Amino acid sequence: MYLYPEFNIAFTVKKLVSPLILLLFLAGCQKDTPAPEFEALIIDEVSDRDCDPDEENCAYISLNIPWVAGTGARNKSINRNIEQHVINILDYQEENNFSSLESLSQTFIDNYETSAMEFPEYNIPWEASVEGRVLTNTPEIISLEFNLAIFTGGAHGFSSRSYINLNPQTGEILKNEDLFTADFKEYAEGVFRVKKEIPEGESINSTGYFFENDSFYLPQNIGFLKNKIILRYNAYEVASYSEGGIQIEIPREEATDFFKFL
Repeated sequence: MYLYPEFNIAFTVKKLVSPLILLLFLAGCQKDTPAPEFEALIIDEVSDRDCDPDEENCAYISLNIPWVAGTGARNKSINRNIEQHVINILDYQEENNFSSLESLSQTFIDNYETSAMEFPEYNIPWEASVEGRVLTNTPEIISLEFNLAIFTGGAHGFSSRSYINLNPQTGEILKNEDLFTADFKEYAEGVFRVKKEIPEGESINSTGYFFENDSFYLPQNIGFLKNKIILRYNAYEVASYSEGGIQIEIPREEATDFFKFL
C-alpha cells in the first residue's frame, strides 16, 4: 500500500610565489577537500481530488534523492546539478522551465487535477516517483543513481534508471569525455558484443538493436560503483520498449586503464 506523507523537505608581507609552489599548494588543498556529506531530500505531494488511500487510487509524486548538507560553492553546485537532473527526467511535458523541485511537484499535481476535472470519464490517478542513491563518494569521483517511475495515463507507464557523475572538488558534471580515454568506446563495444551475443563481423544492429547510423556509442548514463561500471541504455534508446533497459556491467579493475579522472 502506498503511503502519502504530508509535504516534507529534509535538508536537514606581500611576496611572489613560484608557479611550482603554487601548483603544489593548490593540489594539496584539493586533496584535503572533505568529501560532501549527503542526506535525503524528501518531497511528497498528493492530490486531494478523488483520493481514497485505502483504495490506493490517489495521484501523487514522491521524491527521495541525495542532497548535500552545508553551504559552499562546491555543495551548491552539486545540489544544483542534482535538482536539474531530476527536473529533466521528470519533465514529462518537456516544459523544462521549472525553478525548483517543489514547483515541479506542485505542477504535476495541478496538471493532474486539471485533467481530472476536464475529462472525468478518464480519471486515472497519476503517479511519479524518483528514488536516488549515492553509488560512489571519493576524492576522485561522485556517482549518483536515480530510478524513475511515472504514469500519466495511457497504455503503460515509463521507468528509467539514470546516473550523473560529479567532480568532487567543483561539483560540476563529468561528461563521458571527462571520464574515459578515446579507447574506452572500442573496448566497451567489444564487451557489449560478447554479452549480447552479436556475431563477430556482423553489424552492431544485426540482432535487432537500433544504434543510430549502425554505429556503437556509449550510453548517456554510466554509473560507477566500488567494483564495477554500469553502462545503461534505457527503453527506446537502442532497443524497443519490450526489451526494457539494456544494462552492461564491467568489472572496474578491467577498465581502470581507460579512466581519465584518477
